[in-house]
Amino acid sequence: MGRRDPFAELDTVTTLDEPARYAADELRVALAWTRRNAEATQCYADDLVFHLPGVHAALSAGRIDPAKARVFWHHLHPLAARHITSICTALLPVADRLTTGQLAARLARAVIAVDPDRAREQYERAIIERSVIAYLNPDGTVTLTATGLPAHEAAAACERIHHLATQIKRAGHPATLDQIKADVTLGLLNRRFDHMTIAQIITAMTSDVESSQAQADTPAGPRGPAGAAEPTTNQVTARGGPAPAGTASNPGGRLMGVEVSVQLATLLGRNDHPATIPGLGPVLADVARRIVARQRGAQWRYTLLNPDGHFVCGGITRRRPTATGDHSHDGIIELLIPTDLLNELTHHPPETTGWTQLVADIATQYHHHTQQLRNIDANPDRRFPTVALRRHIQQRDRACVGPGCRRPASKSEYDHTQEYQHHGPTTSTNGGPVCTHDHNLKTKAGWTLHQPKPGQFTWHTPLGQTHHSQGEPILHPLPTPHQQNTDPPPF
Repeated sequence: MGRRDPFAELDTVTTLDEPARYAADELRVALAWTRRNAEATQCYADDLVFHLPGVHAALSAGRIDPAKARVFWHHLHPLAARHITSICTALLPVADRLTTGQLAARLARAVIAVDPDRAREQYERAIIERSVIAYLNPDGTVTLTATGLPAHEAAAACERIHHLATQIKRAGHPATLDQIKADVTLGLLNRRFDHMTIAQIITAMTSDVESSQAQADTPAGPRGPAGAAEPTTNQVTARGGPAPAGTASNPGGRLMGVEVSVQLATLLGRNDHPATIPGLGPVLADVARRIVARQRGAQWRYTLLNPDGHFVCGGITRRRPTATGDHSHDGIIELLIPTDLLNELTHHPPETTGWTQLVADIATQYHHHTQQLRNIDANPDRRFPTVALRRHIQQRDRACVGPGCRRPASKSEYDHTQEYQHHGPTTSTNGGPVCTHDHNLKTKAGWTLHQPKPGQFTWHTPLGQTHHSQGEPILHPLPTPHQQNTDPPPF
């Protein structure tokens, strides 16, 4: 319908090279849609058929579902045809094995890699158009959102909220972590926490709960249809609602450190491959370089990879490149290094000044990595993993090993594949990061989990399904950037 010539005879079908100007209005009439919905649907259908034919073919053949087709379109429709073809050739064959979230992350990395300049321009344009929006929900609450934020600063803000909420939860606050995060966000924005230290914020939040519990024991006031007593703000807090406004804030002035995973080759200027902020997704190489440059005081990890991009070993280094500054606290810098690149840099030190000692330290540790792994597994009778074992699991498995789960490993818990109370050892071969929900699948929902090889997990569901988690490479091949634009001019 979209490319049918509206001025042709009704008994003939004549097609146009482009969608007819008012084609979507035919959909409005036929399906009783709004004009905006009809135009959006018409545009999506036209793009899918004529600009993403591989995606359309896969959808028609049942190899991908409509949700995954929409993810392909969302990321690829603005790209040149040659870029679409190269990315679809790589990702369509594996799309059926990926969740929509995993597929979106892979597509986002490929889109940045295939045309870094366009990705950078789009990022900078979005920052120029940044805004804060609040709107009322049908239940009377408000959703507050900010768009177009710089990735590294937004990640730092999220880390600070998570860090504060975790400390408040550990101090005994009964609300869920998500509820506490919402309360902390409001307190930081509405000035409740102005001029308060972190310890004072924690005290204020937990004392609200203690006060509410005391008030909950007092006799209730009169209630009736027209004048029912409103719950106090402290009572709301005790049930997981927002704490009352008051006084409180952020000491120090330094940004919260963030976790970023970036190729060493990118930091050395050898490529512009996107990095990853776990929990958020791919970010531009320039953004990653800015994060690394200001997080000298973060924990610096190295993750060594074989030629296929799979995990070999990992650890931490106390060496730092000379150009880094200490402008944040906490955070994790993970350097992704193929072993062949490490070997090259060991024999031919990088021309970029300041990295030689760091590379030499990692090379020395790699030489002893077999013994380091034995040391990690040296205490199998421990109830809880050592710091080194927990870090090793995080670097190896990347995210929760639950089916399709993308929760970062650093925000998941070490889980004994064979439960500790059933004589399961606390080792790298019997552990993996699992979020609370997926842990409950094992303990409450009747699912079983096995780890036939270190880092490879097999789930069995009560209805007889089998799911294999992990085993994927940490670094996937990326399309080569096209330097020259051979597309015809738009006019």
